[in-house]
Amino acid sequence: MPKSQRAKQFAPFDAVVGLRRALKEKEKICISRKEVSEDLAVEIDRRLKSFETGDIITAVYYDDLEENYLQITGELKKINTQKRIIQVCNDTICIENIYFIEKK
Repeated sequence: MPKSQRAKQFAPFDAVVGLRRALKEKEKICISRKEVSEDLAVEIDRRLKSFETGDIITAVYYDDLEENYLQITGELKKINTQKRIIQVCNDTICIENIYFIEKK
């Protein structure tokens, strides 16, 4: 057996397909979405209007798929007020899901 083939026999083997994914889902703690007050919504809109593409920002937002709050820091690529979304790095965030946002 050639050396290149010998290493394959020691590769990790997942005997129960999907077990790791199922365990990860079971460990996941879901957090309910907090209601954003009118004052906070106005403050977030005010801050978004002061931002420009290329700014480095930090945002805390509710992710519907993860059912949890996430924090992201990165370059603001796009603000679309018509669709009510922003793009930070490669993530698209709905403005209604933003709980906190600031410029670095």
